[in-house]
Amino acid sequence: MNLGRYRFSPPWWGVLMFAIGAVIFCAMGGWQIERAHYKQRLVAAEQAAQAAGTQTIPSRGDAGVPDLVQGREYIAAGRFDTRHQILLADQLRGTQSGYHVWTPLVLDNGARVMVDRGWIERPPRGEALPNPTATNDAVRVKGIWAGFPQPALQWGAASACDAQGWPRALSYPDVAGIRCQYDAPVLDGLLLLDPRGANGFVREWDEDRDPIGLRPFGHYAYASQWFLMAIVAGVILVVVNLRRR
Repeated sequence: MNLGRYRFSPPWWGVLMFAIGAVIFCAMGGWQIERAHYKQRLVAAEQAAQAAGTQTIPSRGDAGVPDLVQGREYIAAGRFDTRHQILLADQLRGTQSGYHVWTPLVLDNGARVMVDRGWIERPPRGEALPNPTATNDAVRVKGIWAGFPQPALQWGAASACDAQGWPRALSYPDVAGIRCQYDAPVLDGLLLLDPRGANGFVREWDEDRDPIGLRPFGHYAYASQWFLMAIVAGVILVVVNLRRR
């Protein structure tokens, strides 16, 4: 291809490498833009949850499963069932291993709200599982609604429905693995007990749980870098293969 006093004649493999690289770079940029849009929706949902204020989980009437919003603050009224607790295993705090204590809060309609009461240290090897106590009186607990945590790496779906004895130490059960432990409806999620509330343990929700992570601006910045790399690849292709006639 003649361009005035210059000739542009790249080899076929150079054009192919540029095309593959440009497609990859642009795809990564597009993915970052999609992530930015997703994070914008999360930010909007978080702001809406804050504007809505504290809501109450229905405790009377049909023992169905209400539609609760993650990140929103809720109040639930009922009684703790400390005889049927779940201990989320392999939870680190610094260099110490321990458990997160999930205690069912039995509502008036019989449904269960799993309340994460915080972290406790694992007892020495060979000792029985801890079974933390709580008040037997009717309580009103406040906390943030969150989904059940997921492991960083999932090597397969392990069933938690064959666990025996109480309390039960489980490793990242999903909602089905939780519900099969009880003979009553269980809400799909966790109520992270307010750090100022009673009947709890070590609670560092603000430090450990950020539902948004990298904000939209960060994703847009990464997207611009990927698109810039595609432009740079094109400039390199032209500069290397442009010769004076």
